[in-house]
Amino acid sequence: MFSSLIPRTLSSTLSLESDEFQILLIEGMPQCGKTTLAQTLFRDLPYVNLTDVHPRNLAQTNPSAFFPVYGKRLVLDEIQLAPELLSALPEPEEDIKIVLVGNLPRSAREGILTKYSSKRYVLTPFSQKEYDGASPDLFGQKPIALTMTYPRPGFFDSLRNGFLPRPDLQQSNHAFYEGWLGDFFFNVVRPVMKVSKEVEFLNFMKSIARTNMQELNHFKLAEESGISYGTAMYWADFLLEAHIIMEVPSLQLAQRRQVKRPKVTYTDSGLLCHLLQLHDTPALLSSPAYLSILEGHVASEIAKGYRAWGEEPPIYFYRDTAKKHIELVLKTKTGLLPIGFVSSKARSVNESLRHMRVLERMGENTREPVFISDGTLVLPSTDYPVISAAML
Repeated sequence: MFSSLIPRTLSSTLSLESDEFQILLIEGMPQCGKTTLAQTLFRDLPYVNLTDVHPRNLAQTNPSAFFPVYGKRLVLDEIQLAPELLSALPEPEEDIKIVLVGNLPRSAREGILTKYSSKRYVLTPFSQKEYDGASPDLFGQKPIALTMTYPRPGFFDSLRNGFLPRPDLQQSNHAFYEGWLGDFFFNVVRPVMKVSKEVEFLNFMKSIARTNMQELNHFKLAEESGISYGTAMYWADFLLEAHIIMEVPSLQLAQRRQVKRPKVTYTDSGLLCHLLQLHDTPALLSSPAYLSILEGHVASEIAKGYRAWGEEPPIYFYRDTAKKHIELVLKTKTGLLPIGFVSSKARSVNESLRHMRVLERMGENTREPVFISDGTLVLPSTDYPVISAAML
C-alpha cells in the first residue's frame, strides 16, 4: 500500500483536540509525514514554509515584522530554520491559531508550552498496526489475556525495511536510506546544526547504532567518533530533539540504587539496520546487535501507540547496582508492567522472571509480566502472556 493511503491515528487525535489550543507543535523524525499531516488537517489556515527564501529571510532578519506580514493564524513549517520567531510570537491574549511544524530545542518548546494554551504532538514513523489498517493502542493500559502468539515470517523483513513513508515502493532499502541520510544532512544537519564535517556526524550516528538500547555514554561515543565530549553531548541531544533516536529512561525507585543514565534506541529500525549494514535477514539474525534491535523496536512500537493519541509513553527500563535488569517496564494505572522477551537470542523466561521479582520484593505495585516473542523460540506452555512482536 502506498504510504499516502495509510491513515494516521494522530490525524484523528488532532482533529478532536486542535480547537482547544492557540498553538500546536507538531514534531517528529524528518520525512515521517509532518508537512502532509499539517497541510491536510489545517487546509483553512495559510501555509508558510521557512525553506522558502522570502519568509525565512524576514524571520531571521526582522522577526518582529513576521507575524504582522503573514498573520496570526497560519501553519508555519520548518520552524527549526528560524527559532528567532519564537520570541516574536503574538501575545497569548490575542486571537491566534498557529501550527508550528518542526523540531525545537527543549528549552524553546517548554517556553511555548508554559506561556500559551498549547500542546506538543509527535508524529512517528508508521506503526505496525497502522500498516495493518488498525489504530495503535495504549499498550499495557488494559488487561492482557493469557495467550501465545508469534510473528509472521515477514517480521524480520519489516524490521529491515523500517516504517518511514516511501513514495517509491520498488526502491531498495539501501537506496532509500542513503537518500534519507543525504536529505537529512542537506536540509537539517548543515543549516540547523552548522555541521560541515558530515563524515564525522555519520560516524557518530553509527556509534549510537552500535550501542543501541545501551545506557547513553557520551564519553564512549566521543572516543569512538573522534570528537570532543561536549560535541557528543550536543549531537546526541540534537538527534533526540529530532526524534531520530528516543530515550528509554531508567525507572527510579526509592528502595534501591538504580543507574541514572537513560538508554537510547533508534526510532526507526530500518535506519538502524542500514547504519549497521544489515542488508538481509540472515545478516540481521546473526548480528550481535540483533537483540538490541528487537528490544529497541518493541520500545519504539509501544511509544508510537502513545504518541498517536497525544500522550507521553510511560516506558522505562530497570537496572540497579545489584545487577538486576528488566529490559522494559511500563507505568500503568494498575501498577508497573515488566516486559521480557522470548527469543533464541534472549535470556530464558525463568531468568527474566528472577530479575523481575525485584520489583515485588521492594513492595512496588507490580502486574504479572508480559513477554514479547520474535518467533525464533517457541515455548511449550506459559503462565504469562506471550505476544508477537509484530502485533504491538
